Amino acid sequence: MQPPPTRGMHSDVEVAAQAVVLTGKRELRQEEICAADVPPDGGWLTVDACGMCGSDWSRYALRDVPAPMVLGHEIVGTVSMLWGSLASRHDLAVGTRVVLEEAVSCLSCALCRSGRHRLCRSSSRYGATAVERAPGLWGGYADAVFLDARAAVHRVPDGLDPVLAALFIPIANGLSWIGEAACLRPGETVLVLGPGQHGLGSSTAARRLGAGRVMVAGRDGDEARLAAAVALGADTVVNVDRQPLGEMVLDLTDGAGADVIVDTTPLSTSALGTAVALAAVGGRIIVAGAKAGRASPIDTDVLHRRELIVRGVAARESRAIDAALAWLASEPGRFEPFGGLTVGLDGVEGALLALGGEANGDRPLHAVVVPRGTR
Repeated sequence: MQPPPTRGMHSDVEVAAQAVVLTGKRELRQEEICAADVPPDGGWLTVDACGMCGSDWSRYALRDVPAPMVLGHEIVGTVSMLWGSLASRHDLAVGTRVVLEEAVSCLSCALCRSGRHRLCRSSSRYGATAVERAPGLWGGYADAVFLDARAAVHRVPDGLDPVLAALFIPIANGLSWIGEAACLRPGETVLVLGPGQHGLGSSTAARRLGAGRVMVAGRDGDEARLAAAVALGADTVVNVDRQPLGEMVLDLTDGAGADVIVDTTPLSTSALGTAVALAAVGGRIIVAGAKAGRASPIDTDVLHRRELIVRGVAARESRAIDAALAWLASEPGRFEPFGGLTVGLDGVEGALLALGGEANGDRPLHAVVVPRGTR
């Protein structure tokens, strides 16, 4: 990235940055993006680290690409320039390290005013916006990212390593889904379906929030992830390809079932039915795994007989991000089991393939892109 001035008029804020651009399904190219036509209010972040989400793998490998874009929405960056209205914001200054929420919302519609800005129908998203939309740098797999004046920004605690801070989304999701969406009560039993980064974020959040027993279910190929679940505090893990899940859950709960079940499994249409069958009376089922439009049949009679609550979640409450960052800063050693890959821009495709299970060796639980080189 060309070093910009710390302050500038609108005509002085154009930059050039290296970025990895998704141009088609399984097609990436690294190129320089010259960001012009910048809005009258905004800023630039130098990207320190960007976590790699399962949705990035999906966009790369499984979905049609409507237009070239820079992936990466788990962005940790340092403010390098501010102009217009952002130059006078008291919570931002050049040199401040921040993370961004992925939704860039209108901030004026009924959903935004209600606090559900993440669901704004007019929102754009970091990591999923076309390069052709000025100023082009809308993803974290780049040296720099545009700081939209409407972006939700959270300050990173001093001393928190940016690679560790890149876990803020899975940890915040876990805290929000377990604490806010499921309303976990101390001593309750939690079952997490899927040991990916969001599943393990949920299981370790359940332990922190007072769950009595935490169970995590995975499949063949998830052995390392299930081991990480134990290291992060899960009491019991199960490979459902080797052991009946229902038998284990009912045995460990004396036939009552789990009080909270979180489905983080992508594309699995059987997971919701499994959750309904294994939920305790008054249980809460959190649906976090996208199914790409595929139907998930369930026995609705069980819902009313057991007074079950089924709730979908899209992202997380904003306050959970600050809680996640504070937790990461206060107990960095706790999150070592997440481990994973750290790559530069030239390693993005290899990391995506590894995350999707298409590379040699164990599939990493998490991967982080450090655009200015690995450490």
